[in-house]
Amino acid sequence: MNQTNLYHKGQMFRFLSASFLGFLAGHLTNYSVILYAQDVWNQDALAGIGFGLCFGVPLFLGWFAGAWCDAHSPQILAQLAHISFLIALGLLNLSSQMVGEVAVSFFLLGAFFVGVGWSILAPARMSLLGRLAGEKQKKMAVIFNVLVMLGFGSAPPILAFCKRIGSWKFVHLTGVILFLIAMALLIGIKTEGQGKSSSAWDRILRGLSYAKNHELLKQTLLFSIVIYCSMGPVQVMMPRYAKGVLNLGELERGFFLGALALALLIGGGTSLKLAKHFGYGKLILTSGLICGLGLLGIGLSSYLWISIVLLLLSGFGAGASISLLVAILQSEVSQEYRGRLMSLYTITSQVVPAFAGLLSGLILVKVSIATAVLSAGVILTLIVIITTIRLQTLRNYNM
Repeated sequence: MNQTNLYHKGQMFRFLSASFLGFLAGHLTNYSVILYAQDVWNQDALAGIGFGLCFGVPLFLGWFAGAWCDAHSPQILAQLAHISFLIALGLLNLSSQMVGEVAVSFFLLGAFFVGVGWSILAPARMSLLGRLAGEKQKKMAVIFNVLVMLGFGSAPPILAFCKRIGSWKFVHLTGVILFLIAMALLIGIKTEGQGKSSSAWDRILRGLSYAKNHELLKQTLLFSIVIYCSMGPVQVMMPRYAKGVLNLGELERGFFLGALALALLIGGGTSLKLAKHFGYGKLILTSGLICGLGLLGIGLSSYLWISIVLLLLSGFGAGASISLLVAILQSEVSQEYRGRLMSLYTITSQVVPAFAGLLSGLILVKVSIATAVLSAGVILTLIVIITTIRLQTLRNYNM
């Protein structure tokens, strides 16, 4: 570990506030892509493609974003990412005012700019966190991740509320306002880049080599892929499940999906204390199993309160597991490679849900909602069991 920077309390508060608002606005934008395609056009496949663009672009751009975060100021890069989101919201708003192929074209272009924003914003924020947290890497990483999950879980009810009192235009305007506030909060937080010692591609290759040769970091990244497999089905299938199986109205559906925020918060907020008793690695893997079993149970349920309990259970598992995975990455990585390693993590956290979301949208076209959710839960549970057996270094890890 190499923590050369000091902890900056005031800047950290502004950074965390900006991170929460930025991720809230980002996930509000994601859900507006998914739900607009499902509710207005009744196109699950288009919702999957849109979600795939939102989180698929980082598969190509994310590699370079990590190298840029090490070489340049992550604060400036975060602001550029916010601008990309603002462009996306403008395009999505134009799409909502048009019809036919032109509307779909603007819709997909907007989803593409969402992907550009995520490609840069996620590694930039995590790199900036490492610069500001100093000796408090573990604690700040968990707090940061709790806020990220709160933004993810709070987006659906906020979107539903905005639609209830306004329209899709009001949803897009809310996202714009949140991004502008986040941009204002980051002004004045100065972090210098480390400079460029070689080409971006060469730095990317050295970052990959670093992750490959560090067994703990490699296994941590591998298990993060497993956990994020659940995010695609949750974001694409759960809105359909709430409407088609539970017969919930728009606002009720928003609060049902928002229950995930509570579970993610509890899981993330209690993860460090629980890990001290059960062991970090063991809790990460057990929480992943709970996440898969909860999703599996939702596929078998048609009762609202049972489904809520299972959603809370699955969200708790995901929240605890992801928070501890991020804490390991932030505390164990060398400062020199932080941006590139965190870009690897953010690529997995975005590309894997995008691919899973695309598959979820296509599966919903072919099979019933309950069958699709059940299948996702079974697959995730089996993968967690297999990786628990194989990832011995992570399983035995304790901070």
